[in-house]
Amino acid sequence: MLYVHTSILTDSPCIVLRGIPSEASGQALSGRVILRLCRSLKVRQVTIAFQSTCIQRGSLWSSQSAIYDNTKLEQVLFDAAGTSLGYAVWGGSADTSMRELPFSFAIPGNLHESVYTAFGNIGYEIKATIRSCGFGINNWVQSLRIPVLRVPEENILTALALSEALRAQADWLGAVELQMLGDSAAVPDEFKLCVRSIIRPLQKGQTLVDVGLRLVENTRCKSAMSRFGDSPNSSNVLCQSQIKPRDEFWHSLSLQHEHCFDLELDIPAAFRGVQYDMDTARVHVSHELVLTATVVDNKQVAHYLRLAVPIQIVPKIALETSFAELPTYGKSFSDRLLLDSSYADTWAEVEDEGTRHGAMLPPPSYQTTLDSRSSLIV
Repeated sequence: MLYVHTSILTDSPCIVLRGIPSEASGQALSGRVILRLCRSLKVRQVTIAFQSTCIQRGSLWSSQSAIYDNTKLEQVLFDAAGTSLGYAVWGGSADTSMRELPFSFAIPGNLHESVYTAFGNIGYEIKATIRSCGFGINNWVQSLRIPVLRVPEENILTALALSEALRAQADWLGAVELQMLGDSAAVPDEFKLCVRSIIRPLQKGQTLVDVGLRLVENTRCKSAMSRFGDSPNSSNVLCQSQIKPRDEFWHSLSLQHEHCFDLELDIPAAFRGVQYDMDTARVHVSHELVLTATVVDNKQVAHYLRLAVPIQIVPKIALETSFAELPTYGKSFSDRLLLDSSYADTWAEVEDEGTRHGAMLPPPSYQTTLDSRSSLIV
């Protein structure tokens, strides 16, 4: 039975870096290491390290540093080298059976974000090491994985880009029109994505066999090179959904008018089933939403139609910004008209009356502006 129980508690579950690596500011990673001792232990040193863990996948023709990071930050939380015995006795009593050691790291802003791709992984962990002396086990190690996320700068342009609606439309040879509609073209991981697909016939005599939706992840490893001299690529289907509509007596649906289908996709969790969108010097990851439909024409020839639109997979914190809700005209209560000083008191009385009744004054109409034009002093 182990008599040393170690746990690492961080103040935040992840590290968030804002902006591109050359402009992002560093972040502080703080927390504490909690030691619970079931018996006395001669402790020589306690250290903690923030380090990267890399896994290479596949056969890359470039060097092994294609997807690699060797970051390591280490701190000494306790050191008994300056004592007479060279160690300190912890445990054995209620006062010393539990120890709490705080730590803090300064994470640089140019640190590579966590990567989970078909070509390799870059992860990060906090590793606490307890070194003791005596017989038996002398080193006790405990690790905690912590992801590093990179999100764009918080500004109005980023908010507009992340709040853009999902909309795509295309027609096939003037016979069938496909359309996709969604709330947003930027979604987080572990999210249920709902998309409305519209199949609109432009010619008669066609039938619909099936309608499908799938999320595809495209990865390109920039820092590696294949034997043909180009960067290796990979394309994986992360999740998909399919509907086979049918009439009452047939295994297909006659396209006499447009049909709407609501399709859902369960986006997997990040770093286990999906990688966030990124474009770094080492790897480029993008996603696309693909709508497929199988249509049989009046000559009984099957055609496989495909409509693809880019979609962003971003961390949840990127969508929770102060610009997520843009100002509207109805909420601009602080806006005021520029009136002549002789009407300032009258305007103050009207404003106080509206505030007293708890109602917001309606915006001025065009007719009211014309009627009051003669009374305003320019």
